[in-house]
Amino acid sequence: MIVAAYIFSGERTFKTLREGDFNRLTHVNIAFALVKDGKGSVDHWKNSTEIRGFIKNKGHIKAILSVGGWGAGGFSPAVATANGRELLAQTLVDISNDYGFDGIDLDWEYPCSDVAGIEASPNDKENYTLWVQLLRQKLGPNKILSMAAGGMQSCVDSLEIDKLVKEMDFINLMTYDMCPWDKVNYHTALFTSDAGNPSCDAVVTMYEKAGVPRSKLVLGAAFYARVYQNVNGINDPVNGAPAFIEGGYPGIIKRIEKSGLMYDKKAEAPYVYDKEAREFITFDNPRSLAAKAKYIKDTGLGGIMFWEYTHDDKDSSLLKAIVGE
Repeated sequence: MIVAAYIFSGERTFKTLREGDFNRLTHVNIAFALVKDGKGSVDHWKNSTEIRGFIKNKGHIKAILSVGGWGAGGFSPAVATANGRELLAQTLVDISNDYGFDGIDLDWEYPCSDVAGIEASPNDKENYTLWVQLLRQKLGPNKILSMAAGGMQSCVDSLEIDKLVKEMDFINLMTYDMCPWDKVNYHTALFTSDAGNPSCDAVVTMYEKAGVPRSKLVLGAAFYARVYQNVNGINDPVNGAPAFIEGGYPGIIKRIEKSGLMYDKKAEAPYVYDKEAREFITFDNPRSLAAKAKYIKDTGLGGIMFWEYTHDDKDSSLLKAIVGE
């Protein structure tokens, strides 16, 4: 089973793995390379030495170069022409080879959509496929090519899934941040419950119907929380996306200690409602992650990935729950 961690790099020091986690993980996606002037770029990385050192000593772990992320543009104009696709594909392969990555993960959020404030075109759907096919050709059959895919029907409809799946080793389902922007609900629940929430299971079904075999679907998990503010509880109307809670899982624990842990057994979704602050907090915890791991094994999925490694606590409580420790 794939157990993949995204580790955000950016301008901060690259955090290597905690003791024991090398044996718990199969893949590490280092995020993010960007698209600048039509080329793949990691010029913004301030920690290249640390990243190279990690890759050199990674052992069995597959180190993947993840490209894009929320609000990262440049994709649509870069892949709009054959020359543009050639330039972007080649520069990303060059970066991958230079660092010694085992493959590339594409995190364009999202083709045909400007919801993240990036360039978009209806032609992205076809152009993305052409670019992926070229990228696969340049990488060769022995390198990993994966993509992050949104947990919405609109994301499926904006992709030529039947063609993409032939080029991809697996697809990372972003089955988090699924919380609606018009009412309070869970952001990474496994199943739909009486709360009428979005669910990981529904997204899996969505992509399977589009033509992706279960063995190529990697379920997403969240090592962070979302918080709805000034609300009265589940399904209360809101106007806009819920905020992030700072501090990762340790920050979540502080909220649990203050207000108590609630759990929707049918949805496999933990949450906290702070009556005093009128805040509804939604997240994954060891119980929900163990449920996701069981679901993956029971349904034949390819594995699990999570955002983001450094949000776990010092004892790797969330990762340990995934692998059954």
